[in-house]
Amino acid sequence: MIADQAEDIREVEMMSIIPGAQVTSNELQQVVAYILDIAAMTATITALLEKEMAGFAKEMLEIDGRFPGFGRRLRRHASREIERAISGELPILRHEFEELLKSRLTPDDITTALAFQRERVVAELRATAFITSLERGDHDDTSLSARMSAKMNQEQHAVVARFLQSPCGMKLIPLTQQMQTLKYGWMQAIANGVSARLPLIGKGILRKHYSRVAKS
Repeated sequence: MIADQAEDIREVEMMSIIPGAQVTSNELQQVVAYILDIAAMTATITALLEKEMAGFAKEMLEIDGRFPGFGRRLRRHASREIERAISGELPILRHEFEELLKSRLTPDDITTALAFQRERVVAELRATAFITSLERGDHDDTSLSARMSAKMNQEQHAVVARFLQSPCGMKLIPLTQQMQTLKYGWMQAIANGVSARLPLIGKGILRKHYSRVAKS
């Protein structure tokens, strides 16, 4: 009888604990999905790749002059390569971020972080145009945070400052550099990989779209 009651108590406890754990896990996954926003990362990788392609600018102009539309096709194929690379490797990076944040944040922190990521002005900071603008120009060794801060408007500064002063934000501040290093190292590796494949991609485009012109 006592054993049966103890089992019933354990079942009730598990029913009360597991749903909360599942919610926390789901919220954490959503937080990481916002941090590792695919559209924003694609824009950043594309911007990084443009820098890699800058060295071939003269050659590209010569090829595009002989084969109209070549540059446009090359960029479209490069974008597809980026999307494939992100799709194949993103689960590993997401797992790293989830493990990193899970060990530092409480369930309440995760809820706070998710609410912050859903803010309208934070969505603006993830917009492709804003992200791409961070990669333009010669910013030397200026950190991403410094470049973002320089471009944010007053409202965006206020929302970010309020979050950073929260218990969750204060826990995340020391992790920012670590997360940036993981994220940007990963994106740079993808950009380098696609850059190395550009000659093969270019040859494929010439064979498929310009073979008759090339022979003439």
